[in-house]
Amino acid sequence: MHQAFPAFDRALVFIGLCAAALATTSCSTLQAALPDDFTARATAYPVSGHSPRRFNEPVRFGPYSALEMREGDTFSWTLPFAVADLKRTTKPVAFTLVARGEAPVEVQCVTRASWVGIGSASRRVELDVGAVDGPMLDCGLRMDGEQPQRLQLGRMGQRMSGSLLAPWGARYAVESVHGYAGSRWSSGTPTAYRVGLGKDTVAVVDVVNAGRVHLADGLDAGQRVYLAAAAASLLLLDPELGE
Repeated sequence: MHQAFPAFDRALVFIGLCAAALATTSCSTLQAALPDDFTARATAYPVSGHSPRRFNEPVRFGPYSALEMREGDTFSWTLPFAVADLKRTTKPVAFTLVARGEAPVEVQCVTRASWVGIGSASRRVELDVGAVDGPMLDCGLRMDGEQPQRLQLGRMGQRMSGSLLAPWGARYAVESVHGYAGSRWSSGTPTAYRVGLGKDTVAVVDVVNAGRVHLADGLDAGQRVYLAAAAASLLLLDPELGE
């Protein structure tokens, strides 16, 4: 259920988290919680171009760059009914993920959100009905010479989950993370996205502050560039689209 003034509520939560963290760290250094022992077997890449975000700016981390960025405008429409109205918001984006010496990965995504609003402006309640409208994030990823594969992520309440198909036949689970490193606080919106096969984590996309992408060290070069393309897609996702 979505109540009025969500941004104000999120700001209060963030202020409270920052106040609790000031004794040991600062808000600018907050990071997402990672799976146990993953840090020791992964390489972390700071991100540029994620936050602050500028329209059509490339996203870069480590040797990977999401170039030829083509972000579409956010499009919203509302269909009124007698006692409620339906609101739908969509935003497309396309880019090419490149790394020196590796085949490029072409990516096309659409993000969509759907809400049903009930009541007057002063006593309004909005219900997220995106689950019946398909995945919130729906991407096609194509490595050079390979068939396109899908990255899909759906929202159920505050949590998000989905899958990433790979050209080598793997089906990775993708799920949102809502914790902060070194803190018992949790966030209503994702702090990161975990990509894994069962209990084996292969990537974590930290979206707190400027962002960080963690890729497992055991991946080969082709796997790394493909997962980097998926990571860039997740960095560009706005989980609060349409709110």
